[in-house]
Amino acid sequence: MQTATADRPSGPLIWVHAPPPKDRAATAQLLARLAEARPDLTVLLTEAGTAPPWAEGADLPALLYAAPPPDRQRAALGFCQHWRPDLALFFPATLPATPATQAHATGAALFLIARDIPRGWQRRWRIGTGLTRRLLRRFDRLYAQSAEIALALRAMGVPRWQIAACGPLDEGSAALPFAPAEREALALLLAGRPVWLAAGTRAPEDPVAVAAHAAIIRHMHRLLLILVPDDPARGPALAQRLRAEGWEVGLRSAGDEPTAETQIYLADTVGELGLWLRLAPVSFLGGTLGAGGGPDPCAAAALGSAILHGPMTETHAAHFERLTKARATRPVQDAASLAQGLGELLAPERAAHLARAAWDVTSAGTVATGRIVQRMLDTLDMAEAG
Repeated sequence: MQTATADRPSGPLIWVHAPPPKDRAATAQLLARLAEARPDLTVLLTEAGTAPPWAEGADLPALLYAAPPPDRQRAALGFCQHWRPDLALFFPATLPATPATQAHATGAALFLIARDIPRGWQRRWRIGTGLTRRLLRRFDRLYAQSAEIALALRAMGVPRWQIAACGPLDEGSAALPFAPAEREALALLLAGRPVWLAAGTRAPEDPVAVAAHAAIIRHMHRLLLILVPDDPARGPALAQRLRAEGWEVGLRSAGDEPTAETQIYLADTVGELGLWLRLAPVSFLGGTLGAGGGPDPCAAAALGSAILHGPMTETHAAHFERLTKARATRPVQDAASLAQGLGELLAPERAAHLARAAWDVTSAGTVATGRIVQRMLDTLDMAEAG
């Protein structure tokens, strides 16, 4: 990301103003897809403070950063006349009335993505007055991420044709990479064996996963646990301890492969979570039985793995909330509830039901983002043609 220079670059320019924290991941995904379709696109990001690190993940060929324009008419007009954005993207919590108005006056198409409606709107803009209606009616599209938000916008006097109910957007839940040849080889080794995954477990969670495994393996003797510790460096010592407890353990970092006798396979390597999620139809996400967090549940959902997790989901709160509302995960509290949930989900039809619900949630976000991207691209094409 570069700090904006004095000159406006040639070609189409999109101004993105201050995405709130909850919208940053989705914004990065949206911008990346726009840039993929239009490599000549420049994105001008305005946000208070220093250049935000979250936008670096958008991987854009031309991403500029500038301080937000003052919410005063002359300064806002000067900003918009200088940068001449073809399109401007705003969010309710950070929407500046005067700069948005001046962007529209200088020819920019305005887009709003609304996850929620801030209470401050009522105090600052007097909801229901002509001022609010005139501002919002300048927008090309207002994307409401829920039916409740769409109704709230309608109550403000926004015409129905301006509002598009899009649902939650894609926040980067693309499938994790893997080595296809390695997956094929391991799938042959595991053919016919029931498998489950404990991903990103912290040290206090290791015995919980192992205890749940012990409870199930009494009735399902060929069951294999793939255990991925949060820190790969813990692998060798953990393997030694488990062997001392009587378990048949394979250690990935030592070059071991799972055999017919292996009961626990310690995957203590970096960057292979996508491989294990593709091999295990059921996954427990570590870091959720205590503080610290663990893997993004959308990574497991995108790969069709049924998800078990503990109560501590703050690290990926928005993703867990969406999956929970869709009844696409199974919460657990301890080794006993993990064993119970695992026993139920190892039934293929139950795991498939949960995994399909999770897949529907993640794929819906990709579709919603795609619709907004296509509308923006069409708007840019019309501006260039006109």
